[in-house]
Parts: sequence; C-alpha cells; structure tokens
Amino acid sequence: MDIRQGPHVYDPMSLQGKIFRLADPAPLEDDLSYVWRKALRGQQLDAVQLAQRCGVEKTAIDALISGQADSALLDQAADVLNLHADAIRRHGDIRPVIPHLHGVSRLQLPFEQDSVNAWLIRDEDQTLLFDTGFERDSARVLLQSTGIAPLDLFITHDHRDHVGGILGLRPLVKKHHEMSYGQSLRIGGLDVKCFDLSGHCIPAYGYLIHGLSRPICVVGDALFAGSIGGCSDSFTYHMALRNLRQHVISLPDDTILLTGHGPATTVGQEKRSNPFLAARA
Repeated sequence: MDIRQGPHVYDPMSLQGKIFRLADPAPLEDDLSYVWRKALRGQQLDAVQLAQRCGVEKTAIDALISGQADSALLDQAADVLNLHADAIRRHGDIRPVIPHLHGVSRLQLPFEQDSVNAWLIRDEDQTLLFDTGFERDSARVLLQSTGIAPLDLFITHDHRDHVGGILGLRPLVKKHHEMSYGQSLRIGGLDVKCFDLSGHCIPAYGYLIHGLSRPICVVGDALFAGSIGGCSDSFTYHMALRNLRQHVISLPDDTILLTGHGPATTVGQEKRSNPFLAARA
C-alpha cells in the first residue's frame, strides 16, 4: 500500500528523529546472516540446495549462515554464491571511517521499530535533502527545529520508508526534482548527476554530487556498508550488482557513499570489505 494515500493516525512520539554528523558512527544495517540470505535469494538457491552443491548436510549451512562454519566450507559456499570469502571473514570488523565533511548530515528517522536515513547537504544558500523517511511529519519536525532553509528534494526510490514524509515536507520544499538517468543539474555551487541504481527497487536513482571537498554519492538502499539492498529474484539481483559495479564501484576510492540505512561508507572501503562487490581473485 502507498502510505501517501488514505487516513493515517500519527503518534507524536513516533516523530522523534535525530541529526548526526557525517563522521558519526552508526551500526551496520546487515549482519553476516543477511549477506548469506541475500546471496542465496539472488542466486535462486536455498540452504538445502547450497548444502548439496557443497556436499554437506543442511545443518552445516545453517551453521554457516549463523557464523559458525569452518573455513573450508566458507570458501566453498562463497565460491558457489560468487561472494568474496575474505570479505566475509572480515565482515564483523567493518567500521567505516568517514571524515567530517562540513554541510553533510544524516537524518536518522523512525521507521516502525527501526530507522531509516535521509541525507542533508548544505552549501552556501542551498539545502538539498535526499529522501524523506517513513512518517509523514518526522523529517519536517526535525528540520523545522533546526531552522532549515527551503529545500531542494530528491528521492532515491519509491519504497515507503523513503517517501512517507513527502507530504509533510511540502511547506519546506521549494522544488522536488524528478531527474532522468544521465541528467545533470547545477544548484548553487553543487553539480548533481543522476544515474541508474535499479535492482533493489525499479526504478531507483543514485546521485553523484560534486562541489564539496570530497565527491558524494547518494545510493539509497542499493548499497549498505558491507552489503547491498535485498532483491526479489535473480534478475533484479544481477541488475543491482551490474549497476553498482558500473556506476558506484567505478568511482574514485575517496567518494563518500550515503546509504539508505546504517553508516555512510566509501567506494574504497566497499571495494575491500563488501562481499558482493570486492574483487575476487
């Protein structure tokens, strides 16, 4: 159901959000079990089929998914699923290191029992907001409390936790940009280019931003630190990986990636530590 339609009762306590600096740490969105499950779905396999491919009992695959497998089975399963085995081994140590970048803030907004990110980029007289959170009014209440200037709004994809605040933000939005793949525009001192990140959602939009001291790429749910967004089938899974490799992992290593959930990361860190995207030997 589109949450922008029909009556909705708002609990004032649900509107609480927080603003964090870019460099502030945040927990990962996905633990290792999610990595295995997303890869299984993407390869159209279940635990029984993976066990058969690896010549083990299903209980061994259950242990693998829970992080208790031996090294040989981990290597074998990673090879079947086209994951980077060493990145899987290092997954529990992922702590993205992001510099403080003046003007870039993470809005942590409530989403049912969890949270979702929206990203605020300010430069001189320009204020850009990427996504709006789930609740109609949580982003508006948070931004009004900071005395925020009128916004240029961009949306990464049309899932309910990223678009629910569109109506509530109307009083603060001077323009809602609906860009096409390959389109570029200039807002003040910032250049914004839109590209295709479909897979987790179709369509989905990434935004590459130049004009700050480091390049910024807003990726929505296409990528998380150490993981990717879940895909419904093999077709969309391979589409997602293809778009990420073509449009994101090809960017300079110091490009900062602003994700839909969890901490920001960088292209260089994802090339080393993301089991889906790290280069296999």
